[in-house]
Amino acid sequence: MPCHAERDAPDRGRRRQILSGQDPAHIFGEGNEIRSFIALGDLVRGIRLAIESPDAVNTDFNLCRGKGITILGLAERIWRKLRPDDEFHYVSDTPYPYDVLNRVPDVRKAKAILGFEATTPLDAMLDEVIAWVRDEMEAGVLTSETRA
Repeated sequence: MPCHAERDAPDRGRRRQILSGQDPAHIFGEGNEIRSFIALGDLVRGIRLAIESPDAVNTDFNLCRGKGITILGLAERIWRKLRPDDEFHYVSDTPYPYDVLNRVPDVRKAKAILGFEATTPLDAMLDEVIAWVRDEMEAGVLTSETRA
């Protein structure tokens, strides 16, 4: 499953809401925050490269795609995958008061030292996550009471 590990993302339930037919989609703030994501397979490969590289001892790396997308753009992309024939609608909910607007880490060091580049496109990650969330909802694991 694709992974975005910057923090425990409080908007996780929003993905389920769009899959459940929520219209309009709810976005914290205006959706202008920029985030970068990484597929779990890419992340694991980057960690393995760091473990195996003698040049990586006592250093840190940003492992991500290094490409950003606004939260609003992400929501619209998910919407288009789920409802390709429907117009995208959204409302802005109260934003987080201390949210960082741009979280796109610099990945040059990981490329230079480890030769690492995340290769999984965002659309492929979304397809995988959407299928996983859908399966979990159908199995009753993700409900309105769970947070995922």
